[in-house]
Amino acid sequence: MTRNRLSMLLALVAMAIVAVGGFFLAVQPQLALAASAREQTATVEQTNATSRAELARLREQAAKLPAMQRELGTLTGSIPETASTSAFIDELDAVAARAGMQVSAFTASDATAYNPPATSNVSAETSPSATAAPEATPTATAAPTPTTPTAPSVVTNAAITGQNFSVIPVTVAVDGTFDQALQFVKGVQGGTRLFLITSITSAEQSGDDGAATADSTWTFGGSIYVLDRAMETPSAAATASPSNG
Repeated sequence: MTRNRLSMLLALVAMAIVAVGGFFLAVQPQLALAASAREQTATVEQTNATSRAELARLREQAAKLPAMQRELGTLTGSIPETASTSAFIDELDAVAARAGMQVSAFTASDATAYNPPATSNVSAETSPSATAAPEATPTATAAPTPTTPTAPSVVTNAAITGQNFSVIPVTVAVDGTFDQALQFVKGVQGGTRLFLITSITSAEQSGDDGAATADSTWTFGGSIYVLDRAMETPSAAATASPSNG
């Protein structure tokens, strides 16, 4: 091998070494930075997409906020945090006046702690009254078996307890006709305060001559309720089912 050829071979090897060294020292770091930049860009885009979806959800909730606040105000007025019997009497007077009646008596007993009803796991299939009817004989037509009504299931809410929920038994009496009494009940049931009527009695009124009149004294018994929201705890609210009342 001549000196010129050896010099040329050495030059080629040196060029190859420089090229490889340049790749690892300059090009490879740039490629790594580019790959890292692409990964960061993808992460940022994903985060932005999640943020946009969350922002859209918050905007939708914000649009519903006025309606939710109105509903909260209605529910708060239905079951207030205090007894507020004077406000309830004023509401009864207003409803009675619209019906052309007047409240003749009102009584309210002491508030009692709420006692959740006990749930039952007995089903209609295991009930003794749900036994199957005997098979019909070939010579007679079997009568249809009456359908046994199913009692509604008991629904409770873990956030409603005897510590924060109270029941106040009340009795209200109004004087008027049957139609006026119906109108009064309808007005009370659609009023601001929740009034659960559980009993109704009536007594005919007599005129000055002792004869019966069209008016009667209608006595409605039931309950109003108080919910102390200051005693609600996040843990109790979290255990409540959304479908519970």
